[in-house]
Amino acid sequence: MAKEKARYFTFLLYPESIPSDWELKLELLGVPIAVSPLHDRDKSEVEGQQYKKPHYHVIYVSKNPVTADSVRMKIKRSLGDNSVALVQIIRTSIENTYWTNVK
Repeated sequence: MAKEKARYFTFLLYPESIPSDWELKLELLGVPIAVSPLHDRDKSEVEGQQYKKPHYHVIYVSKNPVTADSVRMKIKRSLGDNSVALVQIIRTSIENTYWTNVK
């Protein structure tokens, strides 16, 4: 079975898992990328933890249809092996994805 391909993806980046020049490295990938402001007030569902770890939401737009795994590997090569774990295909409009993730 072939892996699903798409052009629009989303993933999270955690400050402690990315290099200090991460923004430049993402820019050098040469594809459109949108990064949210740092989120540090998302409510946690974990007992005893008030907020989730600070993180950035990222939207990645590929030039051609590719797999989520290929995007994940490209980000890891650029930012390091621990930079990203899960890359998801955006199945709604980009506008809806961004507003859903930042709330």
